[in-house]
Amino acid sequence: MKLSVAAVIATYRRPRELERLLVSLAGIESGLTAVVVVDNDGSKEVEALVQGIVPCGHYVNPGSNIGCGGGLRLAEEQVLRLPGEPLTHLLILDDDAVLSPGVLTELASAMEQAQANLACPLVTDDRGRVAWLPGLMPRTAGLDESFRGSPEEFRNRFGVETRDFIWAQGICLLVKREAVKQRGLHRGDFWVRGEDLEFSLRLTAHSRGIFVPTVAVQHLPPPGTTALSREAEYLKHCALIQNNAFIGFRLRHGWRVAWTMAGALRRFFRAWSWAAMGDACRALWRGAILGEPAGVGAGRTFLARFTALQQSR
Repeated sequence: MKLSVAAVIATYRRPRELERLLVSLAGIESGLTAVVVVDNDGSKEVEALVQGIVPCGHYVNPGSNIGCGGGLRLAEEQVLRLPGEPLTHLLILDDDAVLSPGVLTELASAMEQAQANLACPLVTDDRGRVAWLPGLMPRTAGLDESFRGSPEEFRNRFGVETRDFIWAQGICLLVKREAVKQRGLHRGDFWVRGEDLEFSLRLTAHSRGIFVPTVAVQHLPPPGTTALSREAEYLKHCALIQNNAFIGFRLRHGWRVAWTMAGALRRFFRAWSWAAMGDACRALWRGAILGEPAGVGAGRTFLARFTALQQSR
């Protein structure tokens, strides 16, 4: 099968990180047909980067900040309408990821061998340590988010064989085009955080997703050092709790992660202290009881507070 992949990216006010990603995509040796970037900030700088770095780049300005889930959905709608030879895969990417040249072919080859519809790589941080792992099944002792060794240490300890996952981050996720057409695009009502969890859970409820430890991708988010960036991160974390509650308790394919809410809340309070109890309760109420993802709802939602914060800059 001839590999034909379209990368889809949603970005917001991170031109330096996006530029680094686009440069890495320009170095992909084969298989990359298109790169669609939805810019939620509508920046001329980002438009110039997309059009100047990647020959197959397509810039999309939605006219307002429609969030990560909405941006990815819009990008996916665009790539599925591209003329020419039909795509074989979509590559979901965070704007702060960095890829090496052989990532596409290695992930696609592993998918074919395993007869899977989704594949994700090892994700490393700025020090080259394993930073994120998907929701692997069956669970293995020591093989969880606490592992922080190098990819070589990971492979020596746990092997190089592919493993099944039920959910994966959107840092780098290769998905067969037909699976996306059958099971649907990213949801546009999640705003930020959790849209990747819902998307991967929905697809793996009907097909196989595999983790490929022989492939590594860097995840290099910008440092959040200012008071404003810390407040923005806090609101995004609140949105994550709300989205996870909605997924775990209101969606049929989300019951497989409902048990993780306790751990998510522990991490939330560890990061923000018990002073955040009020917002945690609001997030749980809106997500689990009202059945609202973080991108909908009226009043002083986390999205409304985030929008006001950004307008104050």
